[in-house]
Amino acid sequence: MLSVIFYLAVTVLVGCLWGLAPFFLGRYRYRPNMGKWGFLWCAVSGPFLLSFLVAVGFVVAILVSERDARPTRQPPAAAPYPVSPPVPVQREVSRTGLVLTCLAGPLRGQTYHIRQDGLMFGRDTDCSVRFPSNLSGISRHHCALRWQQGVPVLVDLHSGYGTFLGDGRQLPPNYPTPVGPGTRFYLAAPDNLFQITTL
Repeated sequence: MLSVIFYLAVTVLVGCLWGLAPFFLGRYRYRPNMGKWGFLWCAVSGPFLLSFLVAVGFVVAILVSERDARPTRQPPAAAPYPVSPPVPVQREVSRTGLVLTCLAGPLRGQTYHIRQDGLMFGRDTDCSVRFPSNLSGISRHHCALRWQQGVPVLVDLHSGYGTFLGDGRQLPPNYPTPVGPGTRFYLAAPDNLFQITTL
């Protein structure tokens, strides 16, 4: 009886030793699941020659396979910037009910009513949203919020560092992009962040 238990223990031990080859090769070749299965099959395969053949089979399978037995799930990538909610642009928005709030930057905490003639952003004296004249990244006339057929639109005015929506998409120059309540956007960098809200 003891000899049978000893034989089984030695067989499992030798199988585990053979199983280390596919186990570590699987980790090295980014096939960890195949390596684990190879280790387990070698451990329970029985006689010495059979466990060796199982180990060789898994090593070959790891070397020639293009993917793992059961690929691991990758977590979804996080958005680099706060994502703006979808903007309903099919219906007209009241021209007197929208307010622009600065969330970050030198104008943080300032609020601006989006008037009939819209808002101009920049460093020049004629801008309604005026940045400090020594602030880098903001053009003299950077962008504008305007009304187009009853819908507010954001237009980049060929700024040097660009105008971006809250999700990181850059606006093409002189192309009106519909915006609305809840939309976030920034000038040049997320440090100059604005949000459109309703009264």
